[in-house]
Formats: sequence, structure tokens, C-alpha cells
Amino acid sequence: MGSSTTPDQQYDILIIGAGLSGVCALHNLRERFPSWRVGVIEAADNVGGTWYCNRYPGARVDSESLSYAYSWDKEVLNEWHWKESFAPQSEIHRYIEYVCNKHNLRKDIQFNTRIKTAQWQDKSNTWLFCDEASNFYRTRFFISCMGFLSTPTLPAIPDIKKFQGEAFHTSRWPQDFDLKRDLANKRIGVIGTGATGIQTITAVSKESSIKSLSVFQRTANWSAPLRNEPISLEQMEQHRKDYDSLFQLCAETPGCFMHQADPRKSLEVSEAERFKLWEEIYAKPGFAKWLGTFSDTYTDREANRLYSDFMASKIRARVHDPKVADSLIPKNHGFGTRRVPLESGYFEVYNQPNVNLVDLQKTPIERVTEKGVITSDGKHHDLDVLIYATGFDAITGAFSSIDWAGKDGRPLLGSSDNNEGKQAIWIDHRPRTYLGMTANSMPNMFMVLGPHQPFGNAPRTIEHAVDVISDLLQYCKDNNYSYVEPTPEAVDAWTEHVVECSKGALSNEVDSWMTGVNKNVKGKTVRSVARYSGSAVEYRRRCAQTKAEGWKGLSFDKLPDAKVSIPQIATSRL
Repeated sequence: MGSSTTPDQQYDILIIGAGLSGVCALHNLRERFPSWRVGVIEAADNVGGTWYCNRYPGARVDSESLSYAYSWDKEVLNEWHWKESFAPQSEIHRYIEYVCNKHNLRKDIQFNTRIKTAQWQDKSNTWLFCDEASNFYRTRFFISCMGFLSTPTLPAIPDIKKFQGEAFHTSRWPQDFDLKRDLANKRIGVIGTGATGIQTITAVSKESSIKSLSVFQRTANWSAPLRNEPISLEQMEQHRKDYDSLFQLCAETPGCFMHQADPRKSLEVSEAERFKLWEEIYAKPGFAKWLGTFSDTYTDREANRLYSDFMASKIRARVHDPKVADSLIPKNHGFGTRRVPLESGYFEVYNQPNVNLVDLQKTPIERVTEKGVITSDGKHHDLDVLIYATGFDAITGAFSSIDWAGKDGRPLLGSSDNNEGKQAIWIDHRPRTYLGMTANSMPNMFMVLGPHQPFGNAPRTIEHAVDVISDLLQYCKDNNYSYVEPTPEAVDAWTEHVVECSKGALSNEVDSWMTGVNKNVKGKTVRSVARYSGSAVEYRRRCAQTKAEGWKGLSFDKLPDAKVSIPQIATSRL
């Protein structure tokens, strides 16, 4: 499709976002509905989404590469050779490009186009989008593939714009940046020690040309060894034979990962048996350390305390300075109650003489200056480069960049501190959905990796969501429906179910992006239930049940001229 536009372009299905979700949706929907016009709008100049934008040093997937591929493309599965057990950003992006090129998907993707407004049109049962260049796009159905970690946030620090050195967010890493060349003899500062920060810090610390690295830790984070390994040609050949069983395993686990919890409970076995399992999974690659432990680890406080103590001992053994080790061990949440970042030598970074940990719980940042950062102890940290590894406005944040007007002109997002915001569909970023794919007062809108869906191993969740949406659109086509919206009762019941699923999980007592908290974003200072924290197996069962019952919970309608089919509507001027 290129990057040129014509006013008021017409679509049957318009997808926003060309990351893993958008690519999957475009391929599958184009195959299923060959007579419909399906297109993608993408703000960046290439496909890949988060795997294109997040090119910071050390960026790598923490799910096994083999489980991160599309299961529907058997030819690509047989052709593609994953080089490592946990692929780096560059390899995943090449994989997405390979899929797009193989299926000629780029012809239906419009790049360098950022949508600014979206308005529901009652008379025609369509959505009208407008981009930054004032070009219009009209579509019968709209699918959000904007991602749940796609809108970066900067820390709320006074005078942050005063810094005169190089400064950037990890998700906006300069394309032509060369570590050896551009960091040589420089004093580097990194704010943030989440998954992105841990990967960035580790990679930067290994660059011998830097002068110093100061890590500004806002909140200590648990982390565990990734244990990445290369995949040989012979190993890959065997893996290709095992793909079906691998995808089946993912379909049977609560988070769609290749790991199952031990069914035993922590306190029902002896101390020796506990340590035996913990040592076994600690030595394994990937999320075994997080997901392969005893079944009560994330619901029983004592079980979680015991496992957290074990993991803390591993950190202390790797960090030479006991005071630094103590600062690196979280005090406000137990192991696994936030998503666990995986690392390759992260804790050893703090044994280097040119690396300094600044514990912001003890000495918070007071302000940024032209030449660095001042902390509350009065110390000025001189810096040449300042890197913000401060995360994203997660889950609902991607919707914030668009000015939405749903049914009756209602905004999608709004703040409870003003009258207009109180009319919003999701007040204070507290989502209300049906199946995590639809929202009341937002007809004909569907979400992939939206709020109230399970996230887990993203490609597995993406494929399921796209399949459900495809089946629903087929139902609309078969019955000549031009309008679909969840009933208020269905939204209430689903939202209540999502809340019930979260009860008893220790993770829902912790501030994190998974509980809707980002203190740098207005309206996200209080925990909310923003994701489906129940089992993905149960989630899929409920979706299948909805379909089997004739899409119970959704209301359908036709335009006054009920005989006009969706393809005919799409080719007429509305």
C-alpha cells in the first residue's frame, strides 16, 4: 500500500498496528475474507511493533524462541532457523519481516501514519479515523493491534528536560547508535531496573570503552538467570519435528508458556525436597524459575516467603558488596508477584569498579541538571548520557494517543476529576470489557492483547484472539450483520469474572504495570484489574462457550437496508 493516501479510504476491516498482532490479524483475515478490503495503519516505517522500536542493547525475548513463532505457517516453521534458545530483538524482527515478505503483507500496510481521532458513525455503522495529515479512513470493523507495552513513559522528575547531554527512552533507541563509538569514555546513567533496564544495564556494562555507569534504581526487582544457548542445525532439525507437541504444551499451561507448576504445595514437602526442586529449576533455562515451582508459591504468603528467601540467597552469592546486594533484593514484593525479568550476568555488573548503584529508596532524585542528576543527599551525579528505562503506559496506554468518540460521542478514556471524564467508557484507565476483546459503546471494535485478556506468551495469546475475532466476523458476514456490541450485562458479568480470577493471587497486592499502576501516568496511581489473571485454558473455554451459544453476550444489528452485504457497503461512498 506504500505511504501515500487518498481522502476517505474505505475498508471492511482496518487494523491499527503492524507488530506481531497486526501481522497475524492481517494474514489470517485476508485469507478468510478474500473479497473484503483489509488494511493496516502503522505509525512506524516498518513492521514489528515493539520488536522494531525496542532496539536497545541487550533486548531479547524471555519466552523460548521456538514458542514465539506463528503456529499457522508450517512452511516458515520448516524454513526458519532460530539461532538461540532466546532470540535477540534483531532476530525476532527479521522473523516478522520474513513472514511479511513471504505472504506479501506489506502491500496492505500503510506506514508512517499516526491516527489522531476515531469517531463512531451511527448512520452508517462505521468508524471514521483521521491521521495527523488529516487523511480519513472509513471502516466497517476495526481491530486494535496497538500492543499492551507500546506507549513509553518518562519519569516524573523535576527539570527532566534541562539535561544537555544525550537522553532517550529505551524504546526510542537511536537507529544508528553504536555502543563502542557513541559511549566511549562517557559517563552513563540509567534510570529504571525493570526487564528493559536489566537488559540494557547488562549490555552497556560489558562495553569496555565506557568511563562509568550509574544505575538509578527506583524499585528493586527480582530477576533470575536466562541461561541462553545457541541452537545448532541438528537441534533445529529435531525441533521442527516437535513443533506440534510444543504448541500443544503451550495450549495446556495457564500462561501459554512451556513450563508447568509442580502440583505439590511448598509446606507439604520437607525442606530438603523444597530445596531440591528449587535448585533444579534454578539451573534450567527460561521461566522455569518462575513458573515451575510449587503450585502455592504465588497464593500462599509463607510459601512465597520461603522461595523469595531462596532467590535472595542466590543474589547475595553473586554480589560482592553485602550492602549493594541488600539494595538489589526487593523488600516490597515477593519473588514472582511481578513478571520476572530474566538476565545474563546482571547482578555481577555491580562487582565492576566503574558501576555505581544509586538506591533511590534511600536517596531519591531531586532534579535533573544540565550535566546530570542531583539526589536528596546533595550529591551531583555527573553524566554525559541519560537513558530512561522507565517502562510504558501499559495495557490501556496505547489508546491514549487517539481521541475517541464512541457511541453517543462517549470518550473511551477519561479522568474522574472532571465532568467530561466521568462520561468515559473506561474512567481512570479502569477497563470494562467483554471477553477482553470488545467494549460497551464501542461497536465493531475488537482488541488483540487488550485489557482483560491473558497476556503470558504473547504469540500464543495473539493467535487465539485473532481466531475468535475471525469467527465472530464470519458470523456477522453469514448473517448480514453490520453492527456488533457487547451488552451492558455481559460487560458487567465479564468484568466481575476477571476481578474474581484475580482474588487470592499475591501479584494483585503489588503495584506494577500488571495491576494497572504507573505513577508517572495520571489516573494510574491506584491498582486495578487490567488483565485476565486466570488460566488461559479457562479463558479459551469461555470464549468457545460464547461462540457455541450463538455469541451470547453480544448484540447484533443491520443497517436499515438489511439486504446490503458488508462487501457492498465497503465499496460504496458512505
